[in-house]
Amino acid sequence: MDDFTLNWKGDELKRTIEQNGAKIISEFGLTVEGFAKKELYRANKKKSLDKHGVATGTLRRSIHTALKGYNWSGDDVEPAPGTPELGGKSAIPAAENQMTVQVGSGLKYAMAVNQRLKPHGSFVGYHYMNNGLAKAKAKLPSIIYKYRITK
Repeated sequence: MDDFTLNWKGDELKRTIEQNGAKIISEFGLTVEGFAKKELYRANKKKSLDKHGVATGTLRRSIHTALKGYNWSGDDVEPAPGTPELGGKSAIPAAENQMTVQVGSGLKYAMAVNQRLKPHGSFVGYHYMNNGLAKAKAKLPSIIYKYRITK
């Protein structure tokens, strides 16, 4: 009977799976962020705010990804045309625990705009986060495929 040697690469494979999983989750979060921002486009200045029109863009610029434990209240600023862009940065979760990436806005009025929490008027809410998530879900298989293990 011939002797053989097994070159066990289980630990290396586990690390690769964890790293790729973190990249998938991070990219999916950025995809949700991008679609949510597209739901909040600039209003036509000649008309009153249309269905998804925004006046200053502060809410759109405030949407970003973050890791678990992020202090969202630190993002709250008054609406103004010159507020900083908070999005577009990868939040790559650590593999030690459950890998989580959050997507949202720390503005006090962000949830009210999404869900129609104003007590008056015919405002029905933009559901920009819900719609962004729904659109991003369709992209998830291609994101997973991008980080598949090929060797």
